[in-house]
Amino acid sequence: MQIKRKMKSIFISCCIAAFSLCVVSKNNAQYSEFGIGLGFTTYWGDLNAPSFTTNMTKQSGLALQLSARKMYGRNLGARLSFGYGTVKGNDANSSQDWQKLRNLSFKSPIIDLAIAGEYYIFGFNPEAGESVFAPYITAGLAGFRFNPKTIYQGNEIKLQPLGTEGQGMPGFDNKYSLYNIGLLFGGGAKIIFTENLNLGLEMVMRRTLTDYLDDISDKYVNYDDLSAGNGALAASLGNRMNEYLGQVQPVQLPTGSQRGGAKVKDYYIFSMVSLNFVIDNNRGKRIFGRGNKVICPKF
Repeated sequence: MQIKRKMKSIFISCCIAAFSLCVVSKNNAQYSEFGIGLGFTTYWGDLNAPSFTTNMTKQSGLALQLSARKMYGRNLGARLSFGYGTVKGNDANSSQDWQKLRNLSFKSPIIDLAIAGEYYIFGFNPEAGESVFAPYITAGLAGFRFNPKTIYQGNEIKLQPLGTEGQGMPGFDNKYSLYNIGLLFGGGAKIIFTENLNLGLEMVMRRTLTDYLDDISDKYVNYDDLSAGNGALAASLGNRMNEYLGQVQPVQLPTGSQRGGAKVKDYYIFSMVSLNFVIDNNRGKRIFGRGNKVICPKF
Protein backbone atom coordinates (compact mmCIF):
# COMPACT_ATOMS: atom_id res chain seq x y z
CA MET A 1 0.00 0.00 0.00
CA GLN A 2 2.87 2.38 0.74
CA ILE A 3 4.34 1.84 -2.75
CA LYS A 4 0.93 2.35 -4.34
CA ARG A 5 0.40 5.64 -2.45
CA LYS A 6 3.87 6.82 -3.44
CA MET A 7 3.28 6.10 -7.14
CA LYS A 8 -0.12 7.82 -7.03
CA SER A 9 1.50 10.91 -5.46
CA ILE A 10 4.14 10.95 -8.22
CA PHE A 11 1.40 10.67 -10.85
CA ILE A 12 -0.56 13.54 -9.24
CA SER A 13 2.63 15.66 -9.07
CA CYS A 14 3.10 15.14 -12.82
CA CYS A 15 -0.47 16.31 -13.36
CA ILE A 16 0.05 19.47 -11.30
CA ALA A 17 3.33 20.26 -13.06
CA ALA A 18 1.74 19.65 -16.44
CA PHE A 19 -1.25 21.91 -15.88
CA SER A 20 1.04 24.66 -14.63
CA LEU A 21 2.21 25.04 -18.24
CA CYS A 22 -1.25 26.33 -19.09
CA VAL A 23 -0.85 29.42 -16.91
CA VAL A 24 2.52 30.59 -18.23
CA SER A 25 2.32 34.27 -19.18
CA LYS A 26 1.49 34.92 -22.81
CA ASN A 27 4.00 37.75 -22.80
CA ASN A 28 6.78 35.18 -22.95
CA ALA A 29 5.24 32.94 -25.60
CA GLN A 30 5.69 33.48 -29.31
CA TYR A 31 2.95 31.08 -30.40
CA SER A 32 0.31 28.99 -28.67
CA GLU A 33 -1.48 26.03 -30.22
CA PHE A 34 -3.57 22.98 -29.46
CA GLY A 35 -3.60 19.67 -31.28
CA ILE A 36 -5.68 16.53 -31.81
CA GLY A 37 -3.80 13.34 -32.67
CA LEU A 38 -4.58 9.83 -33.86
CA GLY A 39 -2.11 6.98 -34.04
CA PHE A 40 -1.05 3.87 -32.20
CA THR A 41 0.86 2.70 -29.14
CA THR A 42 3.49 -0.03 -29.29
CA TYR A 43 4.76 -2.14 -26.40
CA TRP A 44 8.41 -3.09 -25.88
CA GLY A 45 9.25 -5.56 -23.11
CA ASP A 46 9.49 -9.23 -22.12
CA LEU A 47 6.82 -10.32 -24.61
CA ASN A 48 8.55 -8.78 -27.63
CA ALA A 49 8.79 -10.68 -30.84
CA PRO A 50 12.36 -10.71 -32.24
CA SER A 51 11.15 -8.84 -35.34
CA PHE A 52 10.64 -5.06 -35.04
CA THR A 53 8.09 -5.24 -37.87
CA THR A 54 6.08 -7.90 -36.00
CA ASN A 55 6.01 -5.75 -32.88
CA MET A 56 4.82 -2.70 -34.81
CA THR A 57 2.12 -4.54 -36.77
CA LYS A 58 0.85 -7.20 -34.33
CA GLN A 59 1.59 -5.70 -30.92
CA SER A 60 0.28 -2.16 -31.35
CA GLY A 61 -3.07 -0.63 -30.44
CA LEU A 62 -4.95 2.50 -31.44
CA ALA A 63 -4.28 5.74 -29.55
CA LEU A 64 -5.72 9.24 -29.22
CA GLN A 65 -3.91 12.32 -27.99
CA LEU A 66 -4.77 15.92 -27.07
CA SER A 67 -1.99 18.47 -26.68
CA ALA A 68 -1.36 22.11 -25.85
CA ARG A 69 1.89 23.86 -26.76
CA LYS A 70 3.64 27.19 -26.20
CA MET A 71 6.63 28.39 -28.17
CA TYR A 72 9.45 30.40 -26.57
CA GLY A 73 11.31 32.01 -29.44
CA ARG A 74 11.85 30.23 -32.75
CA ASN A 75 13.45 27.04 -31.45
CA LEU A 76 12.10 26.15 -28.02
CA GLY A 77 8.65 24.90 -27.08
CA ALA A 78 6.89 23.34 -24.09
CA ARG A 79 4.03 20.87 -24.46
CA LEU A 80 1.39 19.27 -22.29
CA SER A 81 -0.31 16.18 -23.72
CA PHE A 82 -2.98 13.74 -22.64
CA GLY A 83 -3.07 10.37 -24.38
CA TYR A 84 -5.08 7.18 -24.26
CA GLY A 85 -3.99 3.99 -25.97
CA THR A 86 -3.66 0.24 -25.71
CA VAL A 87 -0.49 -1.85 -25.53
CA LYS A 88 -0.31 -5.61 -25.97
CA GLY A 89 2.08 -8.51 -26.31
CA ASN A 90 1.82 -12.21 -27.04
CA ASP A 91 4.44 -14.97 -27.02
CA ALA A 92 2.52 -16.61 -29.86
CA ASN A 93 3.74 -13.82 -32.17
CA SER A 94 7.38 -14.83 -31.63
CA SER A 95 9.44 -17.06 -33.89
CA GLN A 96 11.39 -18.37 -30.87
CA ASP A 97 10.40 -21.81 -29.60
CA TRP A 98 11.10 -20.94 -25.95
CA GLN A 99 8.72 -17.97 -26.15
CA LYS A 100 5.97 -20.01 -27.74
CA LEU A 101 6.37 -22.57 -24.97
CA ARG A 102 6.15 -19.83 -22.29
CA ASN A 103 2.77 -18.95 -23.85
CA LEU A 104 2.07 -15.69 -21.98
CA SER A 105 0.09 -12.73 -23.27
CA PHE A 106 -1.36 -9.42 -22.06
CA LYS A 107 -3.26 -6.33 -23.08
CA SER A 108 -3.40 -3.07 -21.14
CA PRO A 109 -4.94 0.38 -21.49
CA ILE A 110 -2.54 3.29 -21.08
CA ILE A 111 -3.68 6.65 -19.69
CA ASP A 112 -0.77 9.01 -20.25
CA LEU A 113 -0.17 12.60 -19.12
CA ALA A 114 3.14 14.09 -20.27
CA ILE A 115 5.10 17.32 -20.09
CA ALA A 116 7.96 17.83 -22.50
CA GLY A 117 10.33 20.33 -23.96
CA GLU A 118 10.82 20.57 -27.73
CA TYR A 119 13.74 21.86 -29.78
CA TYR A 120 13.01 22.84 -33.37
CA ILE A 121 16.19 22.24 -35.30
CA PHE A 122 15.55 24.87 -37.99
CA GLY A 123 13.05 26.91 -35.98
CA PHE A 124 9.27 27.12 -36.17
CA ASN A 125 7.44 30.07 -37.71
CA PRO A 126 4.03 29.60 -39.32
CA GLU A 127 3.90 33.03 -40.91
CA ALA A 128 3.76 33.33 -44.69
CA GLY A 129 7.12 33.18 -46.44
CA GLU A 130 8.73 30.92 -43.84
CA SER A 131 9.68 27.25 -44.14
CA VAL A 132 6.84 24.73 -44.44
CA PHE A 133 8.83 21.93 -42.72
CA ALA A 134 9.90 22.07 -39.05
CA PRO A 135 11.61 18.96 -37.55
CA TYR A 136 12.11 18.75 -33.77
CA ILE A 137 13.40 16.56 -30.96
CA THR A 138 11.65 16.23 -27.63
CA ALA A 139 12.28 15.00 -24.08
CA GLY A 140 10.32 15.12 -20.85
CA LEU A 141 8.39 13.19 -18.23
CA ALA A 142 5.18 11.15 -18.41
CA GLY A 143 2.89 9.90 -15.67
CA PHE A 144 0.66 6.98 -16.63
CA ARG A 145 -1.76 4.37 -15.41
CA PHE A 146 -1.88 0.82 -16.77
CA ASN A 147 -3.80 -2.36 -15.96
CA PRO A 148 -2.56 -5.59 -17.62
CA LYS A 149 -5.16 -8.22 -18.49
CA THR A 150 -5.22 -11.53 -20.32
CA ILE A 151 -7.77 -13.90 -21.82
CA TYR A 152 -8.25 -17.19 -19.98
CA GLN A 153 -10.95 -19.72 -20.84
CA GLY A 154 -12.79 -17.05 -22.80
CA ASN A 155 -12.78 -14.48 -19.98
CA GLU A 156 -10.76 -11.30 -19.56
CA ILE A 157 -8.77 -11.47 -16.31
CA LYS A 158 -6.99 -8.61 -14.51
CA LEU A 159 -3.49 -9.82 -13.68
CA GLN A 160 -2.19 -7.39 -11.05
CA PRO A 161 -4.57 -8.47 -8.24
CA LEU A 162 -3.54 -12.14 -8.68
CA GLY A 163 0.19 -11.88 -7.90
CA THR A 164 1.37 -14.22 -10.67
CA GLU A 165 5.01 -13.99 -9.50
CA GLY A 166 4.16 -14.47 -5.83
CA GLN A 167 3.56 -10.79 -5.03
CA GLY A 168 1.93 -10.45 -1.63
CA MET A 169 3.09 -13.86 -0.38
CA PRO A 170 5.51 -14.08 2.57
CA GLY A 171 9.07 -13.57 1.35
CA PHE A 172 7.96 -11.91 -1.91
CA ASP A 173 7.49 -8.29 -2.98
CA ASN A 174 4.23 -6.40 -2.54
CA LYS A 175 1.90 -6.17 -5.52
CA TYR A 176 3.11 -3.59 -8.01
CA SER A 177 1.37 -0.24 -8.43
CA LEU A 178 -0.74 0.49 -11.50
CA TYR A 179 0.59 4.07 -11.48
CA ASN A 180 4.06 4.81 -12.78
CA ILE A 181 6.23 7.37 -14.53
CA GLY A 182 8.35 7.27 -17.65
CA LEU A 183 11.19 9.21 -19.24
CA LEU A 184 10.02 10.59 -22.56
CA PHE A 185 12.18 11.08 -25.64
CA GLY A 186 11.76 11.08 -29.39
CA GLY A 187 11.22 13.36 -32.34
CA GLY A 188 8.95 14.47 -35.11
CA ALA A 189 8.23 17.15 -37.64
CA LYS A 190 5.53 19.65 -38.57
CA ILE A 191 4.27 20.38 -42.05
CA ILE A 192 2.86 23.92 -42.06
CA PHE A 193 -0.25 24.41 -44.20
CA THR A 194 -1.40 27.88 -43.13
CA GLU A 195 -0.63 30.49 -40.50
CA ASN A 196 -2.89 28.67 -38.06
CA LEU A 197 -2.87 25.02 -39.22
CA ASN A 198 -0.09 22.44 -39.34
CA LEU A 199 0.23 18.66 -39.49
CA GLY A 200 2.43 16.89 -36.93
CA LEU A 201 4.17 13.53 -37.37
CA GLU A 202 6.02 12.06 -34.40
CA MET A 203 7.26 8.97 -32.62
CA VAL A 204 7.89 9.41 -28.89
CA MET A 205 9.06 6.63 -26.56
CA ARG A 206 8.40 6.29 -22.81
CA ARG A 207 11.04 4.42 -20.84
CA THR A 208 9.00 3.39 -17.81
CA LEU A 209 10.21 2.78 -14.27
CA THR A 210 8.29 -0.49 -14.00
CA ASP A 211 8.96 -3.98 -15.32
CA TYR A 212 5.33 -5.01 -14.86
CA LEU A 213 3.63 -3.28 -17.78
CA ASP A 214 3.12 -6.84 -19.11
CA ASP A 215 2.80 -8.46 -15.64
CA ILE A 216 6.12 -10.24 -16.28
CA SER A 217 9.35 -9.37 -14.50
CA ASP A 218 11.63 -12.08 -13.18
CA LYS A 219 11.03 -15.60 -11.84
CA TYR A 220 8.44 -18.34 -11.80
CA VAL A 221 6.95 -19.52 -8.53
CA ASN A 222 6.30 -23.26 -8.29
CA TYR A 223 2.71 -23.99 -9.34
CA ASP A 224 1.66 -25.73 -6.12
CA ASP A 225 3.27 -23.07 -3.91
CA LEU A 226 1.68 -20.21 -5.88
CA SER A 227 -1.69 -21.94 -5.83
CA ALA A 228 -1.50 -22.35 -2.06
CA GLY A 229 -0.42 -18.75 -1.53
CA ASN A 230 -2.35 -16.72 -4.11
CA GLY A 231 -4.93 -19.14 -5.46
CA ALA A 232 -5.38 -21.56 -8.35
CA LEU A 233 -6.11 -18.80 -10.89
CA ALA A 234 -2.82 -17.02 -10.11
CA ALA A 235 -0.96 -20.33 -10.52
CA SER A 236 -2.70 -21.14 -13.81
CA LEU A 237 -1.87 -17.71 -15.29
CA GLY A 238 1.63 -17.57 -13.82
CA ASN A 239 2.66 -20.64 -15.83
CA ARG A 240 0.69 -21.41 -19.01
CA MET A 241 3.07 -23.92 -20.60
CA ASN A 242 0.58 -26.74 -20.18
CA GLU A 243 -1.89 -24.98 -22.49
CA TYR A 244 0.71 -24.78 -25.26
CA LEU A 245 1.59 -28.46 -24.75
CA GLY A 246 -2.08 -29.45 -24.83
CA GLN A 247 -2.12 -31.04 -21.39
CA VAL A 248 -4.39 -30.54 -18.39
CA GLN A 249 -1.77 -31.04 -15.69
CA PRO A 250 0.35 -27.95 -14.93
CA VAL A 251 4.06 -27.86 -15.72
CA GLN A 252 5.90 -27.96 -12.40
CA LEU A 253 8.90 -25.62 -12.43
CA PRO A 254 11.02 -24.91 -9.35
CA THR A 255 10.64 -21.48 -7.79
CA GLY A 256 13.33 -19.21 -9.22
CA SER A 257 13.17 -20.49 -12.81
CA GLN A 258 13.51 -17.62 -15.26
CA ARG A 259 10.21 -16.14 -16.45
CA GLY A 260 11.33 -12.71 -17.75
CA GLY A 261 14.17 -10.21 -17.71
CA ALA A 262 13.98 -7.92 -14.67
CA LYS A 263 17.12 -5.92 -15.54
CA VAL A 264 15.45 -4.00 -18.39
CA LYS A 265 12.33 -1.93 -17.70
CA ASP A 266 9.39 -1.86 -20.09
CA TYR A 267 8.80 0.74 -22.81
CA TYR A 268 5.84 1.99 -24.79
CA ILE A 269 5.79 4.22 -27.86
CA PHE A 270 3.25 6.78 -29.05
CA SER A 271 3.32 7.16 -32.85
CA MET A 272 0.97 9.98 -33.79
CA VAL A 273 -0.37 12.05 -36.65
CA SER A 274 -1.92 15.27 -35.36
CA LEU A 275 -3.66 18.41 -36.57
CA ASN A 276 -2.37 21.45 -34.69
CA PHE A 277 -4.15 24.80 -34.57
CA VAL A 278 -2.13 27.96 -33.81
CA ILE A 279 -4.35 30.23 -31.71
CA ASP A 280 -2.21 33.33 -31.18
CA ASN A 281 0.93 34.91 -32.59
CA ASN A 282 4.03 36.52 -31.06
CA ARG A 283 2.07 39.67 -30.12
CA GLY A 284 -0.63 37.67 -28.32
CA LYS A 285 -3.11 38.38 -31.13
CA ARG A 286 -5.55 35.58 -31.84
CA ILE A 287 -5.19 34.27 -35.36
CA PHE A 288 -7.20 31.02 -35.22
CA GLY A 289 -9.64 30.87 -38.12
CA ARG A 290 -8.00 33.55 -40.23
CA GLY A 291 -4.73 32.02 -41.37
CA ASN A 292 -3.08 32.55 -44.74
CA LYS A 293 -1.46 29.82 -46.81
CA VAL A 294 2.24 29.50 -46.14
CA ILE A 295 4.45 29.78 -49.20
CA CYS A 296 8.06 28.78 -49.56
CA PRO A 297 10.50 31.69 -49.22
CA LYS A 298 12.01 33.06 -52.42
CA PHE A 299 15.76 33.54 -52.76
